[in-house]
Amino acid sequence: MKKLVLVFAAIGFVAMSFTTTTFLSNDKAVLESEVKSEHYKACIDACNVSIASSKKVLSMCTEKTPKMAECEKLCKECIASCESAIKSMESDSKDAKSECLKCAKACEKCAVECEKMDMAECKKCASDCRKTAKLCNEMK
Repeated sequence: MKKLVLVFAAIGFVAMSFTTTTFLSNDKAVLESEVKSEHYKACIDACNVSIASSKKVLSMCTEKTPKMAECEKLCKECIASCESAIKSMESDSKDAKSECLKCAKACEKCAVECEKMDMAECKKCASDCRKTAKLCNEMK
């Protein structure tokens, strides 16, 4: 009888240890996930701002002059690149850094082109894209 009680006690102790370890492992995974998302948060936020600014400029690119056509093209590239970078950061992809570097290049091109325009929205887009490019270049 004593042996049976000891066996059950041992089984209970092992089960409790396993459960505690599992909870600790899950807590660690959640904590690591939060740390990574915090690491990406500023960059994701900046990408979203650049997307919004670029979309606003796109909606204004109604003139089909060569100057506006280039602006339109670069805003579209910026939007696509920012969206791709956001997806890779949100999924903590191994390609997140390279996607961010591509995004930085697209944002910088967009900023240079938007800076040439006289409209306030274009100037804001240029500023937003430069901030995004800076943050994306700093991704590790």
